[in-house]
Amino acid sequence: MNLHLIVTPQDESAVLAGYSCPCGCQQRVTYERGGPGVTDACCCGNHFAVGQNATASLESKPRDRVEFQAFAAPWGEELQAAWALVEDAGHAHDHGHDHDHGHTVAEGPEADVAGAARDPVCGMMVDPAVAREKGLHSRYRDTDYFFCGKGCKLDFDDDPERYLDPSHVPSM
Repeated sequence: MNLHLIVTPQDESAVLAGYSCPCGCQQRVTYERGGPGVTDACCCGNHFAVGQNATASLESKPRDRVEFQAFAAPWGEELQAAWALVEDAGHAHDHGHDHDHGHTVAEGPEADVAGAARDPVCGMMVDPAVAREKGLHSRYRDTDYFFCGKGCKLDFDDDPERYLDPSHVPSM
């Protein structure tokens, strides 16, 4: 499976590594030169790691499929990007399925969900209290926004106007 790894130098001692998760999220981590491996998890349960031995730092389960890709950092260090992929994670935010995402999504029709917030990037319903507790919250122009996962929060923080534009169609 081609997970479209993208590695962008941040400066002479750090790279930003990311990929397009099969569920539609954009996962990103920053690896510091000589540092320990870094990991992130997607809303669908996939895990992503970058470092000298990234596969060892993955949080994988027996049914996960583990993949890795080697690459050289701009300073010459040999690194790995590794993924622990949940068998059914490629659902592209189709919420007609019956498994748990691992994050708190409000259940039921939007009108029946008191206090829920809509993630402006993907359109998922999110419990604001839990999102705030997990750091999945941003404040922009005196308004609070809540997110299903780190990928959506990072995308919003990079370009909030894109996701607040009335013509934006959420990815879900």
